[in-house]
Amino acid sequence: MRNFTELTVYGLLAFTLSICIIPLMTIVAEKCKLVDVPNARKVHQKAIPLIGGLAIGVIVALLGGLTSMKDLKEILPIIITSYVMLLVGTLDDKTDIKAIYKLGIQICVSIIIASSGVRITSLYGFFGIYEINVYAQYIITVLVIAAAVNAFNLIDGIDGLAGSMAGIGFILLLAITIITKNYGLMKLVMLFIGGIAAFLRYNFSGKKKVFLGNSGSLFLGYFLVSIGIYITKFDHAVSGFPYGLFFLFFVFTIPMIDSIRVYADRVLRGKSPFKADKSHIHHYLLQLGISHKKITGLFVMMNILIFALQYIFLESFSMYTCLISLIAFIAIFKCIKILNFFIIWKTKVKELENKT
Repeated sequence: MRNFTELTVYGLLAFTLSICIIPLMTIVAEKCKLVDVPNARKVHQKAIPLIGGLAIGVIVALLGGLTSMKDLKEILPIIITSYVMLLVGTLDDKTDIKAIYKLGIQICVSIIIASSGVRITSLYGFFGIYEINVYAQYIITVLVIAAAVNAFNLIDGIDGLAGSMAGIGFILLLAITIITKNYGLMKLVMLFIGGIAAFLRYNFSGKKKVFLGNSGSLFLGYFLVSIGIYITKFDHAVSGFPYGLFFLFFVFTIPMIDSIRVYADRVLRGKSPFKADKSHIHHYLLQLGISHKKITGLFVMMNILIFALQYIFLESFSMYTCLISLIAFIAIFKCIKILNFFIIWKTKVKELENKT
């Protein structure tokens, strides 16, 4: 009971301080031109401050620094490199860093994380492979982190989407830390949940809107994938259920599948895979006239579906879980694309009728 009360206080304190600090950071952001200026690819009509991620990072650092860090020594490399990603994202929001440079930095911090012992040591039966050698551990860890971080960054295209996906990821992480009795990580997770909740309050606001920014999507995405890899170390020690693998699949399945689909589509159309466009699933949903809040709700429902599929199949049939999740996503996307095509066709027919 005492631990529950303490965790609640942590979450409420992070939420309250974030609510107070975001308006102040908004003023500073506007003066420093740390804003997202609208263009042909954007869905907003005025410059929006890019300080959501910064606010979460500041609150977590401030409140986390006031508590004992003894329980967090093992994940200190993750925390430090997460703030490196926060800084890189902030610079990107301000100066628009080239994609190749960002990727290089991501690879560097991923190597640091892998060197600290936080790396993927098994493929859990994928392609019939279990334990892998050290060199393969480094390569796979770096690839997974870089791919997951960029995939998470790419879903940050509409109000609430990346923040909500991160929020439910941290809620699942909280449940895992409670099961595994990792009290130090519990406190840190509650700070993130409180900060994200406050950010979403402003992100969905009509008048005081702020965006997560690349700083926030890189920061949260990197922390989530790194902490997921960290948890895989205890999958067999705590119980027979692979909590770390389950967490990684739950948080990153939808962003990863969508980003792979987008990259492949751009290459097939003869364009650079890194050239931004409006081909993400949330863009197709926007074209159907669905609001930002409803799209975010749909993504949450898809995550719940993924959660159910993975919980049922993951322990013994991890390969089947990936295939089922992939098939489910493709089926949903095809339905959305068909609806989108029908709406466009109907609009063109009406335009022709009006002309005649």
